[in-house]
Amino acid sequence: MIDQTSLSDILNQEVTAVVHLMNGQIGEIYRVETVESRYLLKTSDPSDRLPIEARMLEDIYKYEIAVPQVLDASSEHLLMEYIEQTPVTPEAREYNAAKILAKLHSVTNESRMYGYWYDTTIGPFSQNNEQTQYNWTLFLGQMRIMPMARICYDKGLLPKTILSRLELLCRDLYKRIDMSRITPSLIHGDLWSGNILFNIDGATLIDLALYFADREMELAFILMFDTFGDAFFQTYRKIHPLSVDFYDVKAPLYQIYPFLVHIALYGSSYLDGLEACLDRLKA
Repeated sequence: MIDQTSLSDILNQEVTAVVHLMNGQIGEIYRVETVESRYLLKTSDPSDRLPIEARMLEDIYKYEIAVPQVLDASSEHLLMEYIEQTPVTPEAREYNAAKILAKLHSVTNESRMYGYWYDTTIGPFSQNNEQTQYNWTLFLGQMRIMPMARICYDKGLLPKTILSRLELLCRDLYKRIDMSRITPSLIHGDLWSGNILFNIDGATLIDLALYFADREMELAFILMFDTFGDAFFQTYRKIHPLSVDFYDVKAPLYQIYPFLVHIALYGSSYLDGLEACLDRLKA
């Protein structure tokens, strides 16, 4: 953690307190207090993870989508705006979440590329975003599912039989999805309840894992943990209608990657969920 004097210099105001909030996945997280305001400080061992997080936040900020404003970033810290949360009704949460995600998912690129301009991160893991033109299923298999499956397998968390099922599934992904109906959409990439904050001003996105994907990749993750319910989907569908095969095909298919991430992070307790997805797909 950088010291209070350095923080005061960066903010051009005296820091009165630095309060430890929690242990993050890559380092400690603090609230920095001054007489005038509050800020959030994330720390880590030297790496490119926090600069990448800062860059993702700055990218989204350009689209006038609510994210914390970045104030300073280095290989060991990220200082940004502190988002004050206030109680809101469940209806307001679902409505505001649907509106901000629908706006994010409306961001596309003219070249119809999947991936991103640079590699991003999800938790402590890197996400290879080598851009793939037109072919969404190729990107999903080679840049998302199989790299994370091999991480899980190398950790001893994924049986060889499941790895083989995933390899066969990814080989024939193009047979399961009509790619002509998909437009690359910018997605948050790790949208669970802890990564979207609410107050009277609406919703704010944090801890991004950006890339261009089928936007329903995001919705499958939301469905996976019941992050939002019917009110969310009703509002979202008014802007982006769902595919006819979303619940039967895309949801179990698109939940495979987040299940693998959770297995890599938290262990084999998520293996049953992964197997259930493969069983639903008859893979």
